[in-house]
Amino acid sequence: QLTEKLQDAENDSMAKIAELEKQLSQARQELEALREQLSPPRPPSPPAPQPQECYRLALERRLAELEEKGLVQILRGPDGDVAIEIVPVVIETPAAPVVTGEATTATTTATTTATATSTGTAAAGGGGSPSCPPPWG
Repeated sequence: QLTEKLQDAENDSMAKIAELEKQLSQARQELEALREQLSPPRPPSPPAPQPQECYRLALERRLAELEEKGLVQILRGPDGDVAIEIVPVVIETPAAPVVTGEATTATTTATTTATATSTGTAAAGGGGSPSCPPPWG
């Protein structure tokens, strides 16, 4: 008898739990519907940068790095033109030893100078887009 009563009580409890879970699920659905109706409209997400924009940003980052290292100088005109000048680099290389009566070693200084000029409105600057791939590895 006691086992039957416990079994009946358990069944009643399980039925009540199932009914309460059903009510809870329905209440959650209604709440979510109300939230969607009352929430402000979401602004559209910004468009993903185009490949050309990614390349421009990568180029600007690379130019900024080279300028920081002192390898190029970026000149910006008032009208938005940009000139990029490569800073001369002095490379000292040991020359072949000169054989005379004495053993001596001479050094030769080679100077490499190149200048490149470009016009455009792109200014070297930092910053980038998280969705652009890294420029060079």
